[in-house]
Amino acid sequence: MMKLRTQEIAVAGVLSAIAVLLAVTRLGFIPFFAGISITVMHVPVVIGAVVSGPVVGTLIGLIFGLSSMILASVAPSGPGDVFFTDPLVSVLPRLFIGVAAWGAYRLTRSAGKRGTLAVGGVLLGAVVLAVAYTVGTAVALLAGVGVAVAGLALLALLLRQAAQAHPEGLALSVAAVVGTLTNTLLVLSALVARGYIPGSLALTVGVTNGPPEMVAAAVITVAVVAAWRQVPLRSGRARV
Repeated sequence: MMKLRTQEIAVAGVLSAIAVLLAVTRLGFIPFFAGISITVMHVPVVIGAVVSGPVVGTLIGLIFGLSSMILASVAPSGPGDVFFTDPLVSVLPRLFIGVAAWGAYRLTRSAGKRGTLAVGGVLLGAVVLAVAYTVGTAVALLAGVGVAVAGLALLALLLRQAAQAHPEGLALSVAAVVGTLTNTLLVLSALVARGYIPGSLALTVGVTNGPPEMVAAAVITVAVVAAWRQVPLRSGRARV
């Protein structure tokens, strides 16, 4: 049976409380543009997984999902909240955020620049294909391929520089992006699978909200983890 250390329990408790606070106060939604709001409520899950491992990340994801389901039931803020009373939509997808983020973080740290470029290429390619599919024309697909080639070249340059200058920040950014994608893709897939929304709407929402949410999650995760790891615990010289 896997046991959690006192430090891991403390991390899970603090970040779970923050996740609930973001949900209850709606501070986890950031107004973007054209009436669109992006969410960062999943970021505590990513941070917990990176700092203390996948088990802690899964526990925080469970608390995050349960709080979303309860709030959707007792204090809905819009017509779409009724869908999140379904635990297969609000709870189950959130259990995988921490595991995915932790795996991406470890893979990036161990794989080096080539592995990071491969992950970045896959992510960029997925976004380009999603946009092309949404538009639905051959011209858009060809344009998407061109953008992908140019984007991959730029991404390769940026990631190479980032890996040399700030390898830890790069790994944290990749973890945040993968965690965000996991949350977005699994929740939208659950909504479609349960028949709550059509696939075309899910794809549009993912393409519109996904990129800004990934950027916001990466910025917050890097800043918080960098600061967190500079704070020594009172017991001995251990650091979070």
